Amino acid sequence: MKIAVCVKYIPVLTQIKFDYERKTIVREGTPSEISPFDVLGLVRAVEMKDGPDDEVVVISMGPPNTREGLLECLALGADRAALLTDRALAGSDTLATARALALVLAREKPDLIICGRNSMDAETGQVGPEIAELMGIPHISNVRKLELRSDGGIWAERAVDEGHQVIESPLPALVCATEGIAPEMYAGPEELEAAQEKPFEELSCADLQADVSQLGAEGSPTWVQDIRLVEPARLGMVIEAETPAEAADKAAGMLRERLKELETAAGDGGAAAAGPRFPGQRERSIWVVAEISQGGLRRVTLEMLGKARELTAFTQSEVAAVTLGPADDGLGKKLAAWGADRVIFIDGPGVGAACSAGAANALATAIKSGRPYAVLFASSADGRDLASRAAARLGLGLTGDAIDLEVDQEGRLVQLKPALGGNVVAPILSKTLPNLVTLRSGLLTPAGPDTGAAAEIEVVKAPEFPGPDITVVEEHLQEDLGAVELTQAQVVLGVGMGIGGPENLPEIRTLAKSIGATLATSRNVVHAGWLPHHIQVGISGRTIAPRVYVAVGLRGAFNHTVGIQKAGVILAINQNKRAAIFKAADYGIVGDWRECLPPLAEALKSVLAEAGL
Repeated sequence: MKIAVCVKYIPVLTQIKFDYERKTIVREGTPSEISPFDVLGLVRAVEMKDGPDDEVVVISMGPPNTREGLLECLALGADRAALLTDRALAGSDTLATARALALVLAREKPDLIICGRNSMDAETGQVGPEIAELMGIPHISNVRKLELRSDGGIWAERAVDEGHQVIESPLPALVCATEGIAPEMYAGPEELEAAQEKPFEELSCADLQADVSQLGAEGSPTWVQDIRLVEPARLGMVIEAETPAEAADKAAGMLRERLKELETAAGDGGAAAAGPRFPGQRERSIWVVAEISQGGLRRVTLEMLGKARELTAFTQSEVAAVTLGPADDGLGKKLAAWGADRVIFIDGPGVGAACSAGAANALATAIKSGRPYAVLFASSADGRDLASRAAARLGLGLTGDAIDLEVDQEGRLVQLKPALGGNVVAPILSKTLPNLVTLRSGLLTPAGPDTGAAAEIEVVKAPEFPGPDITVVEEHLQEDLGAVELTQAQVVLGVGMGIGGPENLPEIRTLAKSIGATLATSRNVVHAGWLPHHIQVGISGRTIAPRVYVAVGLRGAFNHTVGIQKAGVILAINQNKRAAIFKAADYGIVGDWRECLPPLAEALKSVLAEAGL
């Protein structure tokens, strides 16, 4: 068996510096590393080797210094490496990158391709599914367990927003690795020295007989207009007091005043204005791909419908909600109430699971026929997969993980995407129509429901999909873990490794309940098995926007704080006065959470009640 692992050599995000005065990124002296999810995929690939005929080849696209990262991969057990490096590839977006890597992979003809879930610098999660679509093979994203089957296929456990799925796929196939798929490993000096002797190949576009018009900046359907540095906006005040009780009282008083300031600045802060409707106006229509869970419409769908209604003030067009599955009158009425002028049900045996190639093919066919101005997806496991494969199939630009949308003076959709740990916001434009974008949940405001609204119902027959595809064997959805509640919570208590151990969680839960707070956590806590992945916040978890976030025992690593940037006020408790969380918070208390959290919870009760939280 041959396994190809695609990796990306990126700057170490925690060491990047920003010149806020000049609005530039200071790149000099910043070390680089292979993106951590890619390393996990590589380790699993090496683990899966079962004999001398099995081979792991690691592949990357980048500048010549990427060789350093590939040598580390060889030291971790890869048998050989291939680096695609060419000036013609500069400025590649995800689709242009996928096209280039697909050419290298076609040359290799691997049985299995492994990519990381996403690269830490861009956080899109698009390249893997786009490669799979271009190569006409199945893919499975968010894979936390991966095994070979006796019949020559693969078995995978795929993490989704409310649990996990068990999926089987024939080979060749592509999987995107996430936490849990393999242990974290690091190469030692002896392994690095031995790696120097392993086969290493450099390739150019000419070696691949590539059409350079489809690669690099020229072949990229999206482009970055400029970058906006996100200047630190937190107050960063560490409270000095004689006792924990005194610190708690001070923190509560400061929170009360800060909430009033934010409320005044935000104005109404209620539901977004619904705006006029334009039923029947299909030119420049905005489509929203609806997401449905066991509890009905997911809130992110309502958020996207609210944003779509806002955008129609510029497009003067309808909003259409799109669902994969049979027509449902009740669902149609709910979508109409929340902003849809038309509801499109795409149904047929060719659809399959929402994360399948068949579903992406059905949606892409509908998009090609309907020719909307924009299609909005959720930045969920299914939303990213659908959007990525549809974009690759249609050759369209796709912006992943956007936090907001604007329309500029030229009528172009500006898609605002965070990058580099959230320190940069990149306004992205597309050269192609329709605009495709995935949107983070919890950051936009739904319009208020109009129960008297009606929508046109349209049923579209999905085309048959003859190609190889995945099979969802089992689904384990556990909404009782607090995942849905977390995205809507106004008060959240986040816990880190600093709480000491899982034996302290009952007390933490009791204190959180006393102030009406929903529990959240960090990547390290999830890795330790203390709490489930569904309530993880950060780059590899959820993005949330509560009015109040209480950080307990969290050190403040960027991969967590990027998920709470939209929080109203952040309070932190940590024993280490130098912990990064104090710079990422508005108010901080230095001390043992066992001594500081109980009086703080008591002091916050009246403040939160006054604020209606």
